[in-house]
Amino acid sequence: MSNSLFIQITSLLQTVRGPDGTPETEVFLKACRHIIPVIEKFGTSFLIVRSDIQGNIDRLSSRQQTNLSRYQLLYPIVLDEVQKSDTGNSSCTKGLLWLQRAMGFVAGLLRRLYDDRQVSLATAASEVYTDTLYQYHGWITSAAFTVALKLVPSREAFLEKLGTPNEELYQQMNAFLNAFQPVLQDVHKFFVKHNLDDPARV
Repeated sequence: MSNSLFIQITSLLQTVRGPDGTPETEVFLKACRHIIPVIEKFGTSFLIVRSDIQGNIDRLSSRQQTNLSRYQLLYPIVLDEVQKSDTGNSSCTKGLLWLQRAMGFVAGLLRRLYDDRQVSLATAASEVYTDTLYQYHGWITSAAFTVALKLVPSREAFLEKLGTPNEELYQQMNAFLNAFQPVLQDVHKFFVKHNLDDPARV
């Protein structure tokens, strides 16, 4: 994979916010789709995670297609479901919640690798998992994740799959994170503001 991956996503994220600062649905979902190849580099143990993320993206995309003008921005998809009291496990509300959480894990892991050039991928993944997704996972899911985290490739092998592991790649990664993490934080704040940041474990 060429180093242009992070450049492409960063460029895309320059247009992610609508006039009021709300993420635009199509651009946000497209950015998330572009991150899937990064997740695939974690190895086959993350195939289920990849499938779950892809499913949530597709769910939100399908809802957007039902009313392109109404759902040009991301939050109306959730607000309409809240109005209808339709925020169950199969809702777009839950889909966006878990998509934001999963993207937060991936971004947090990349940030950890950028900040500490010596930490192993397995150690970084375990630490970031504890800080992000662990609190939402029951013991079965947590146990499965713990096993998956132990099966990730070495840091060097992972970075080589992303591109030439040099300072240029790190700087492209940092630029991507500086563009993406604030968007994820805003989505999280939206869920907290509307009391939708469901703490239930799965």
